[in-house]
Amino acid sequence: MTMAMAMMAALFVACGDDGTDDETPPPAVPTIALDGGDIDQPQEITNPMSVKIGVTAPGAIAGFTVTIDSPALTAEMLATVGLATELNLVNPGSMAEALGALGFPSGEAVSGKTALTFDISKLVPMIAQIYNETSDHKFILKVTDAKGKSTTKTLTCHLTGKVALAYNNDADLWANTATVTAANVPDGGSVQYRVKGAADWTDAVLVEGSKYRLAPVYETSKNAAGLDVHTIKAGTGVFAATTYEVRIAKDGQAVDSKEFATAVGDKIPNGDMSGWSKRIWIDGSNNEFPITYPNPEGMKVWDSGNNAFLEQNNGEETLFTPLCRQDETEPGTARLQARMVLGFVFAPGNMFTGDFDYSGFSGTVNFGKPYAWTARPRALKVRYKAQIGKIDKVGSYDPDGASYQDKQDCARIFVAVVNWKAQHGVTSGMTAPTGMWDPATAKSLDEGAILGYGDLVITQTATGWIEATLPFNWYAKDAANPASAPFSLVISCATSMRGDYLTGCSTNTMQVDDFEWAY
Repeated sequence: MTMAMAMMAALFVACGDDGTDDETPPPAVPTIALDGGDIDQPQEITNPMSVKIGVTAPGAIAGFTVTIDSPALTAEMLATVGLATELNLVNPGSMAEALGALGFPSGEAVSGKTALTFDISKLVPMIAQIYNETSDHKFILKVTDAKGKSTTKTLTCHLTGKVALAYNNDADLWANTATVTAANVPDGGSVQYRVKGAADWTDAVLVEGSKYRLAPVYETSKNAAGLDVHTIKAGTGVFAATTYEVRIAKDGQAVDSKEFATAVGDKIPNGDMSGWSKRIWIDGSNNEFPITYPNPEGMKVWDSGNNAFLEQNNGEETLFTPLCRQDETEPGTARLQARMVLGFVFAPGNMFTGDFDYSGFSGTVNFGKPYAWTARPRALKVRYKAQIGKIDKVGSYDPDGASYQDKQDCARIFVAVVNWKAQHGVTSGMTAPTGMWDPATAKSLDEGAILGYGDLVITQTATGWIEATLPFNWYAKDAANPASAPFSLVISCATSMRGDYLTGCSTNTMQVDDFEWAY
C-alpha cells in the first residue's frame, strides 16, 4: 500500500513538470500607466510637457479607445482637425491621418500589440493656447485584450487659467488712449473696459496681433456759432486720475480681468484761491504801488484788471477797494465786484490767467499763460456765487449798447486750451475797445489756434455755492499736446459778459473758488 501511494505521487509530479495535464495560467489584465507620474493624479498643463501613456496587454490589444471630455477640445473644435471626442486607435477609420499627425499610433501599430506608448504630448499643451479658464480636461483610456479583459483609466489634465490680459503701461493722457495685450481671446469673446464700478462696458479695438486699443469716441455737433465742435462720448477713452477695469468677456461673463490706474493729472496753480500777495505796479512817473494780486508770493498765473487803477494809494485805505480780492468773510475765495468808479465809469470785476497792463485811462488784459499739460481734461470744475442784476450802465463805445439797457446782465466763466505764440490783448477803458474775442465763436486768432473751450454763462443770482462743470468742446480733437506752446491756457471770470465795452450791472458780484480739472 505504501509503495503504491509513492508511485502515484511520483507520477503526479512528473505530469506537473511536463505540463501535459496542467491548465495554462490566464494572461494578466491590461495596464495603463503614466510615464514618470501617477495617472490617478491631475497633471498640470504646461508648455512643453511630456504626456506618455505606457500600455501593456499580455493578452494582445484588441481594442483601444480614448474618450475626450474637455471644455476646450469639444466635438466642434476637434472636427476642424479631423478628430472627434471618441477615438478608436484600433479602427481609426478616416481619423488615421489626423491621429498620426499628432503622434498617435493607430491601426496595425496598435492591434495585437502587447505593449505600446500612447503619446499625447503634442495635444495637451494646445489646450492652454485655445482656452484660458481654470478647468479639467479628461482623457478616458480603455484598453481591451483578445480575451475580453479590459482596463480603464482617466488621465486628468488640469489647466490653471493664466493671466492672459496685461496693461501695457502706455496711457497717452492727452490723446486719451492706452493699450492692453489680450492673449487667447476665445471665439466670440471681446476685450472691454470701463471706469471702475461703472455700469456699462465699452469694447476695445483690436489693433494688431493681441494688442487692443482703448480710445475716445468723439461726437460732432454744431455750437451756437455754427462751428463744428467735438465732445468725447461718455464711457470712452482713458483719462487721468482714474482706475479702469479691463476684461476679456464671452457671453457677458469675464474670462479674465485686470485693473490699472492712470497718473493723477494736472493741477491749476492757486486753483483753490488760497494764495494772495501784492505785486508792484509802476506808473508813468516811476511811482510804485502795491496792487492786490491773486497769486501766492512768487507765482504769476492769475491777474485782474482795474485793481491797478483803483489801488494807487501806496497801500493806504481809500474808497478805491480792489475789484478782485480775497473775500473778507470767506478767506481762500476770490471776490470779483463791479462798481462805478469816480461816479461815472463802469468797471466790471474780473480775474483771468494772464497779465494786466494799465496805461493812462485804459487797461489791456493779456490773456494766456504757459501750462505744462500732461492730460486732456473732460471739463473745468469751479465753485461760484453770484449776484446778477439788470444792466444799468452802457459803454459809450458799445455798438449794441442801447439794446442792452435795463436788460438782465450775465456773468461768465470760460476756459480755453490754446496754442499761441503770444498773449492776446484786449484793451478797453476811456478809449474804443479793441481785441475782443470769444472762444465759442472763433477757432483761431492771430496768435494761434484755439483747440477747445468750456463755457458757463451765469444768468441769475446764486446766494449759495454752486458747483459748476464746464465740459470741453474741441475744435481740434487730434491736435498735439500744446504744453510746449508759449501760451496754452486761458481761464476768464467776469461779472459782466460785455464788460470789455464797459456795459453791465454796477452791483454785480461773483465769488469763485476751487478751479480744478475734471477727468
